[in-house]
Amino acid sequence: MAQNLNDLLHALVESHTGNLSASIFSTLAHHGRLSLPTLASHAQIPLRRARTGIASLLEEQLVHYIAGEEDSPALYSANLEGAYNLARHMNVVRLVTERHGEAAGQVVKNILQLGNARVGDLAEAYNLRPVSKRDSAISSEHATSNGYHKSKPSPLHHITSASELHNILRTLLQSGILVKVGARAFISASDFKEQIEETVINEQFPDRKVTGPKKQALFAGAVRQLKRKWQSDDAFSEAQDYDSKGTIKRPGQHFTAPNKRAKLNNGLTNGHTDEDSGPKLSSDLIVRVDFTKCTLGLRSLRLQNMAKRFLGNTTAAVYGALLQAIEGKTHSLHVETDPAQDEDDDPEDALPVANTREVAEFLVVGVDLSGGGNYVGKGKRVPNGAGKKRRKNEVIEDVEDDELEDDGSHPTTDGHMSYRDSAKRFEDIEAHLRLLEQHDKIFCKYTRPGIPLKGWRIPFGNLIETLLNDELDATINALYGKIPLRLIRILRDRGKLEEKAIASIAMMRIKDVRGVLAEMQHASLVDAQEVPKENQRQPSKNIYLWYFDTKRAQSLTLQHTYKAMARTLQRTDVEREECRTIIAKAERTDIKGNEAEKLQQGEKQALRAWRETEERLLTQVGRLDDVVAVLRDFSGTDTSLLS
Repeated sequence: MAQNLNDLLHALVESHTGNLSASIFSTLAHHGRLSLPTLASHAQIPLRRARTGIASLLEEQLVHYIAGEEDSPALYSANLEGAYNLARHMNVVRLVTERHGEAAGQVVKNILQLGNARVGDLAEAYNLRPVSKRDSAISSEHATSNGYHKSKPSPLHHITSASELHNILRTLLQSGILVKVGARAFISASDFKEQIEETVINEQFPDRKVTGPKKQALFAGAVRQLKRKWQSDDAFSEAQDYDSKGTIKRPGQHFTAPNKRAKLNNGLTNGHTDEDSGPKLSSDLIVRVDFTKCTLGLRSLRLQNMAKRFLGNTTAAVYGALLQAIEGKTHSLHVETDPAQDEDDDPEDALPVANTREVAEFLVVGVDLSGGGNYVGKGKRVPNGAGKKRRKNEVIEDVEDDELEDDGSHPTTDGHMSYRDSAKRFEDIEAHLRLLEQHDKIFCKYTRPGIPLKGWRIPFGNLIETLLNDELDATINALYGKIPLRLIRILRDRGKLEEKAIASIAMMRIKDVRGVLAEMQHASLVDAQEVPKENQRQPSKNIYLWYFDTKRAQSLTLQHTYKAMARTLQRTDVEREECRTIIAKAERTDIKGNEAEKLQQGEKQALRAWRETEERLLTQVGRLDDVVAVLRDFSGTDTSLLS
């Protein structure tokens, strides 16, 4: 593991769980899978303290474990992906708050602080009753105002009733933000795959021979089928995970409200907090945040912002609804290839499809879709001004917020739209989708003829590549300036070029180009390939072709981002140490909540200054995580943190 990433993960775990757990995590990350006695020996700590630290890390799902067979001990390994996800807490809360309301964001924040939480414990925290035994095991020395530090769940101030809490949890479970913690939640991905393969071999291939094309295809299909079955067994089930004492679901009664209704009612799915609004979840149900689903949501937000840059607020809102509809049909960023798939098949045919009706379900009702649009061609409506001829990559002015008004689709007295209004709304949505399809970036595509499932697809590969190039360009521009960025763009577009060709395209002198290229080569952003003209290979007679390696620049920028995040967290610790006395005093049980009355004026000013500094530093960590998400996570091809 790279040193920058190692320093970052250590800083994150230490900030969240303390020095002991961070030391154990670093030992596991360095040595690999270890038993508890061996771990205590390598970490040079007593076995009793090793058990305490492992328990804390397991609760936060920062380590994986696999039970030993018969008398062999259990083995533990570091969960690198789970440790890095500690840096994504702020962005996850922001995503949930934007989609499901402030109360849902508060619930998710509390669950992130605990790693995983029992529904009964969350209800107790809401009712401010004495905490359960599980919560009382949390050490108070780690409970600080820092969002990364582990603390008891704070009271849910934005929730007015227990029924509303269950409605929020149920909505988050059904949207995939929260998932049920099952028996296999603490097993690493490699161990999970190994168990599936071993089970398939024992049940279907007793001779343990899976060689040959036919047997390999049968084996791969059986593994995929059993994997889906196990994942379905561990997933949240409405039939099993609802409390039997809750309200009985009547035939035809639906408790899942559209996302747009939740947004219009400040995060409430039904607009009120009636005790009988839905069934109660079982108090013994344990839930955690699914970071894979949250990363999909963050990717959708980033793509929606890119569409907003080029096509304005209204079209971007339609695109955001399409992205959310696609999210519900995407299980993971990491795409599994099917060995039985024909090589001639178009990989885009395997992408999920969403039709116009599904897009309309996720679109906020208040968006003005027509906008006084102009018709271009028969049956095609585009927003006002979109039919005019425009230059390549010209930015269309954003629609003002006061233009997001009623779209003319008035519901009837029974809450449903008329057929005419619904048809008009679908027509306007399709017009915006066509506009997205016709843009140079190709934000979406309609399924080609011959595909049985009709609808809209999103070519994520090209879009993520655009996001990646934009992020690298922004970094190079900030570090080195516009001229080096211009030369790198030329090399990226044209490939390998000589200095004369680069100078001609950039309209610069060769001497100036040579100096900039030397600077970029020293920074490892560009390199030159030597092509000899003669067999003697004299340097003066060789050709030097300069090129820009996107993969290397991506890896280099990622390592620099890791380093910046680690140093920002270390700076947070230094700033906290300077205010340690005041922070400890403010966290005392007799002062917490009454700081204005029991702290002196100087102490209140120092505490306020510390909190502002901490917020700025943690906000910077969140921004750097946005960069990491683009460089590493959105494409789904990087598996460096999976173990």
